[in-house]
Amino acid sequence: MTLRTINLTRPITTESPAGSLFPWEAPYRTEEIATLTYNGANLFHITMGSGSATRLLGPALGSPTGATTDQFPPERLVNRAAVVVDCPAGPGGEISADQVTAALAGADLRTGDAVVLVTGWGDDPARFTTEEFYLDSPYLSVEAARALAEALDRNSSDLLLTDCVYLDRPGGEHARTEWTELRPWLRPAFPSDAAKTYIAHYRPEKVRQDWAATLALTASTWTVAGLVGCGALTGRRVRLTLAPLPVQGVGEVPCTVVAQVSADAGAPAEPVFSSGDQT
Repeated sequence: MTLRTINLTRPITTESPAGSLFPWEAPYRTEEIATLTYNGANLFHITMGSGSATRLLGPALGSPTGATTDQFPPERLVNRAAVVVDCPAGPGGEISADQVTAALAGADLRTGDAVVLVTGWGDDPARFTTEEFYLDSPYLSVEAARALAEALDRNSSDLLLTDCVYLDRPGGEHARTEWTELRPWLRPAFPSDAAKTYIAHYRPEKVRQDWAATLALTASTWTVAGLVGCGALTGRRVRLTLAPLPVQGVGEVPCTVVAQVSADAGAPAEPVFSSGDQT
C-alpha cells in the first residue's frame, strides 16, 4: 500500500490576523537579532500567543489539577489510529449534539480511535489571512461538546481533532461584543495595557459562558483545534502524528499534526490542500 503524508497544520505567518482578535491572544511577530548580510547568520526573536495556529489543548486549560500539555504521553502522539468524521458546517454554524451523534453513528469508529471532526472550514488557504476565517468559524454547542466527550469516553478515545478554529463561538457573547467589535485602534493586542485591563475584568462567570464548550470537552479529552486541509483525507481511516511544542506547565501549545493516508482506493494524485509538502 502506498502512503501519502499530509500536513494538517495551519501555517504561522505575520500576514495572519490570528492572535489579534481577542484580548487573551498575542499575534505572531518576529524581530531580527542578526542578519545574514551584516552578521553572517539569520537569527530572530519570536513572540506569539499559544493559540496563534493549530494547537493542542489539555485539561490544565480549565483545571488547576489537570494535566498540562507536556504530560501527554509521547507514545500516544505517534502513529495514532484515527477515524475521520464528517460534520459539515458553514460560516458561523453552531454544531449541535444531534449532528455530532449522527456523524459519529455513521463513522467507522473503533475502540481507542482518535477522532477527526471535519467541517470543511479549513480547506481554503486563501481565507487564512482574513478576519472572517477566524470570526466566522463553525463551533460546537456546549451540548455537542458534552456529547463528544461522553462518546469518546465510552469508546476509550482520549483525543479529538477538528478544523474548527475555536471550539466555542469565537469570542463568545462577552469578549466578542465588548472587545472584538470595537474599532481596531481601540483593541490593541496583548500585551497592551488595554488588553490587560480588559482581562482583569474578564472574570470566571464570563469565561464559563464564553468558553463553555472548550471547558466541557478539554476537562476529559485532549483536543486539537484549527486543523487545515482535511479535505485531503479521502479515506475514513488515517494515521496521525502530533508534535506539540514541548512547553512545560501550560494548557495550550502550538502543535504540528501530520496524517498518513492511503494513496490507493481512488485517492486523488494531489491533496485538496496541504500546508506542507507531500512525501
